[in-house]
Amino acid sequence: MERYAGALEEVADGARQQERHYQLLSALQSLVKELPSSFQQRLSYTTLSDLALALLDGTVFEIVQGLLEIQHLTEKSLYNQRLRLQNEHRGAQGQRDEVPPPRGRRLPAALGICAARLLPWECSEKAPEIDKTHGRGD
Repeated sequence: MERYAGALEEVADGARQQERHYQLLSALQSLVKELPSSFQQRLSYTTLSDLALALLDGTVFEIVQGLLEIQHLTEKSLYNQRLRLQNEHRGAQGQRDEVPPPRGRRLPAALGICAARLLPWECSEKAPEIDKTHGRGD
């Protein structure tokens, strides 16, 4: 008796699946009617039926759901990366503005140029005084 009950359930499932297939097929056919005739000719009954069968299988929806999750994670990662880079850029600009100018004696000595032309706020004549006040003797 159990064997017959199982067979009846399979028949009922098959009937439901076939009914769902016809519903999807008719929905697809009504969508195709809205297309220009050149596209309608390219979509045969067999193609629409195969598409309806593919939609019956949950695999397509699982794939789409997985792709949506991947897209959201990628967008979130890129957004966070963008924010991090913006903050680093703002921090770098702030550090550039806050860094005191180099001492007049060290930079010209390294470059071999006149401090008066490069650093007018610290003439090379004042450099020994500044070095002595900061504990740097020659």
